[in-house]
Amino acid sequence: MLIFLVSITILAIGLFVFAFVIPSISTGLAEAGLNNSAEGTAAINLMTTLGTEVVQRGFFLLFVGLIMATMITSFLGRTNPIFLFLYIIFLGITILLATYLGNFYDTLTATGIFAETLASQTLINVVMNNIVKITLGVGALSMVILFSKFATGRGRQDIWKEYWCLCLYSY
Repeated sequence: MLIFLVSITILAIGLFVFAFVIPSISTGLAEAGLNNSAEGTAAINLMTTLGTEVVQRGFFLLFVGLIMATMITSFLGRTNPIFLFLYIIFLGITILLATYLGNFYDTLTATGIFAETLASQTLINVVMNNIVKITLGVGALSMVILFSKFATGRGRQDIWKEYWCLCLYSY
């Protein structure tokens, strides 16, 4: 969960700065008038769209992908139930760290220069403003999935194999 939290925070801050820089560059290119052709104008407009829309959609896609990877890892992992206490302790540390990272992002975006970018990047802001709740939800769901499976790791097929072997050897 710590890796999930740190990855999301670094990705959110990096893409937020990226979304701030791209429209500034494209506005500068449009005002400079270096290329007044229709193709140049279209390319500059495409770069602006990339900076505002594609960045936040890409962030949300990676965010959902990291959540899915966490859940798949929880389904496929085999652990002893004794590690539940360690998981709860590390989840608490992760939530504490999420509070600090969420406040850091809030402080970063509270700067007046980021006002226009803040208005255009709604998905990144929703995720980072609710990072503590999201971390708690993903961590709790992962904990339930990880520790509610059978401790032996044996599935239904193993039981049927033993049943058939028992039937064959009983004759």
